[in-house]
Amino acid sequence: MRTEPPPTTAPRTERPSQARSWWLENHDAGVTARCQGNQVAQVDVQDRGDRVHLAFWFDERVPSGMATDLAREVFQHPALQPHRPVAVALPQRHAELLGELRAHLVESTTHVAGTTCLVVGRLR
Repeated sequence: MRTEPPPTTAPRTERPSQARSWWLENHDAGVTARCQGNQVAQVDVQDRGDRVHLAFWFDERVPSGMATDLAREVFQHPALQPHRPVAVALPQRHAELLGELRAHLVESTTHVAGTTCLVVGRLR
């Protein structure tokens, strides 16, 4: 009987392309976005057993399109398996990010608390 080796947890980095000056870095705790070497956004992933918690943070210097790509990338994290409950905290000013999150969730509800938007749902 042949078994596959366990997946590696080494960081995976997506380097900038000719068309953009930013890249994403995957790690066990989530995804970090960098622009010209500086951290400009991050999403932390915390698996708390009964629910996965995502917390998005953005600098004011976030390039256009980065928030959506960051959200797409974080849903590749091993903790984000189909049908798992998830709670997401993100800055309210990132409406395009909210649309991307909802594309990955079913049975979701959204609440605004000050400058933070809270989304609770279940992964597709």
